[in-house]
Amino acid sequence: MTSGQQTWRIEIINRDDVVDAIGDGLCDDITDLGIRGIEKTRYVRLYALQGDLSEQEVDTVAAQLLADPVTQNYRYHQDGSLYAEAGQWRVEVWFRPGVTDAVGDTTMKGVRDLGISGISAAETGRGYIISGRITKEQVDMICRRLLANDVIERYKYYMGV
Repeated sequence: MTSGQQTWRIEIINRDDVVDAIGDGLCDDITDLGIRGIEKTRYVRLYALQGDLSEQEVDTVAAQLLADPVTQNYRYHQDGSLYAEAGQWRVEVWFRPGVTDAVGDTTMKGVRDLGISGISAAETGRGYIISGRITKEQVDMICRRLLANDVIERYKYYMGV
């Protein structure tokens, strides 16, 4: 990676007044696993864009290509952690190296179609914000049983502070 190369993370999440069908369904699935104490889950689409991109270009990509301005909000940053409030579990699921990321490839094409040439790679992932009183072991079970296919995906989870 050259000195101008950096990674920007973009998070796309439904606005609070819009139904989060994936998040709501995950709550039901977690309950079906026998895990109690979940208050709410939120689904977040994740993008990691690599390249020599300005903050303005990243904002353009998020606003014009990735987010629906009527139903979704977006956030971008370079710190590498999914935004959540203190006490919430954050889960990220990304493809393993070598696995084809067709949506990432399409994202690269879309960014270039916007006239932004500094992009060198794009990855897509899924994020989940889980609120409730659950243990690290329960979060790991949720990841293994519901959120990630270990053959093609890797996951990480951490508590928001």
